Amino acid sequence: MSLRKLAIFNIKMSALGSKVNKNVLHDIPFIKPMLYIRLLLVILQVIFNHLIPDHQSDGFQSPYKLLPTNSTLLDTIVDYTLGGFARWDGQYFLHISTLGYTHENCLAFFPAYPLLLRFTSVCLSFLSCHTLTYWNSTLLGSIIINTVCFIIAAYFLFLITDKLFNNSNFALQTWKLFCISPATIFFLAPYSESLFSALTFGGIYNCIEYKFLTASIFFAGSGLTRSNGLVNIGFLLYFAVKKTFSTKWKGVPTLVAKIVISVITTVFPFLCYQYYAFTLFCFHKPHRLPTVIHNYLVDRNVTVRGERIPQWCEQSIPFSYSVIQSQYWNVGFLRYFEWKQLPNFLLAAPILSLVFLYLLMYVKQNFHIVSRYNSFTSGQSQISHPIFRPAAGVFAAHSIFLGLFTFFFAHVQISTRLIGSSCPAVYWMMTWMMDGKLASKWNLMEQWNPLRQKNLSTAGKCVRFYCLSYVVIGTVMFVNHLPWT
Repeated sequence: MSLRKLAIFNIKMSALGSKVNKNVLHDIPFIKPMLYIRLLLVILQVIFNHLIPDHQSDGFQSPYKLLPTNSTLLDTIVDYTLGGFARWDGQYFLHISTLGYTHENCLAFFPAYPLLLRFTSVCLSFLSCHTLTYWNSTLLGSIIINTVCFIIAAYFLFLITDKLFNNSNFALQTWKLFCISPATIFFLAPYSESLFSALTFGGIYNCIEYKFLTASIFFAGSGLTRSNGLVNIGFLLYFAVKKTFSTKWKGVPTLVAKIVISVITTVFPFLCYQYYAFTLFCFHKPHRLPTVIHNYLVDRNVTVRGERIPQWCEQSIPFSYSVIQSQYWNVGFLRYFEWKQLPNFLLAAPILSLVFLYLLMYVKQNFHIVSRYNSFTSGQSQISHPIFRPAAGVFAAHSIFLGLFTFFFAHVQISTRLIGSSCPAVYWMMTWMMDGKLASKWNLMEQWNPLRQKNLSTAGKCVRFYCLSYVVIGTVMFVNHLPWT
C-alpha cells in the first residue's frame, strides 16, 4: 500500500464529526488482519489440543461417532486440526446439526445456527465428493460460518459506533477491540455467538437508520438463534419512540403499523420453534433413531423424543426453554450462589465490572446535566465523552439488563460470551478506557493492532491485558475441555 493511500486513510480516520462512511473499512484490507487472527487461533488450538491432555469433564459428548463410518485422509486432517473446537456446547450444536433434536436437553439450543451448519455441511460434503463424514464437514463448516459472521458483526459494530458518535477514529478503535474480544474463542468454535452478534448488530444499525422492518428481520433471526434475541425488541420500541418525537407525531399511524408488524415479525420465529418443540416431544410417536444412538441416550437417562412426555408439555403455555434450563442446568434466581462457583464469578468479574461501571458513569454524568440544566438536551457539551450522552442510554440499559440477568439467574461465566456478543456498550467502554495514541509507523498491522498504542493509562493497560489474556487462556482452557464455557 502506498504512503499516499495511507495518508488519505489517516485523514479519514482522524476526522471528527464526519458523516458515516460505509466504505471506510475498504480503504485498507481490514479483512486480512481478521483472517490472520483466526488462523493464529486455529494454530494455537492445534498446538495446545495435542500438547495438553484433555480434561475428563462431565460435558455432553455426542454419540455420533459411535455410528460406523469410513474415515478418509481428509477426515483425519480436519479432525486433527479442528477437533479441539468441538468442546462443551459445541458438541450440542454439532449433534443437532447431524442428528437433529434427539433428546430434550437439545431444545435449549435454538435452531438457526444448526440449520445453517447443516446447509453448509451438505455443500462441503458435496464439494469434497463425500470424502468428509457429516460430522467433520459440519465442524469445518462451523469455522467458515463463524468467520464470515464475525466479519459481518465487526462491520456493523463499526457502522453503529460511527453513526451514533460521528467519530470514525473511535469507531475504528472499537472495531479493533472487538477483533480481540474476551469472547474470541466462542466466536470461532461451533457456538452461535458469531451468528447472533451479526444479526443483533445488523438489527441495531437498521433501527438507528429507522428501517424497522429490515431490523425486525435481523432480530427475528437473532431470536431464532438465542433466547436473549427477544430482548432486542427493546431497540425497536426505543427508536420508534425516538422517531415519533423527532417527527413531532407526524405519520404516527403508519409508524405504529410498522412497529406492530416488526414486533410480530421478531417474535413469530421464536413461537414457531416452541410449537415445533411441542409437536416433537409432547406426543408419543416413533423416533427412527439408530439403535446405537438410542441406547446411548437411554443409558444417560435423558428424555428421548417421542418416548417420554416431559412435564412442560402439561403447562398452559408449553414453553420448553425455561423448564429445561432449570431442570438440566440448575438455572434460576440465586441458584448459582455457592462457594464452589466462586471461580466462575471471578471469571465473569471483568465484563460485569465494565457493564456496571459504564452504567454508573452514564447515570452520574446525565444526572448532573438534568439537575443543572433541567433537560437532557441542554448542556450535553458538559459530558466527557459521547458514549455517555442520552443517545447511548438504550445501550446502557441493554447491557445492564443482560449483566443483572447473568449475575442473578444464569451460569455467571456465560456473561463473557453473552454480553460480548450482544452489547456494543462494552466495547465502547473499553475503547474509552484505552484512549491511547496510535503508533507513529504506518505499517498495516501496527495501524489496527491495539498492542501498538502508546501512552496508555493504567486502565488502558488493564483492558489490553484482559482482552489478550482471555483470548489466549480461553483458547487453551476451552480446547482441552477445561472449565471455560
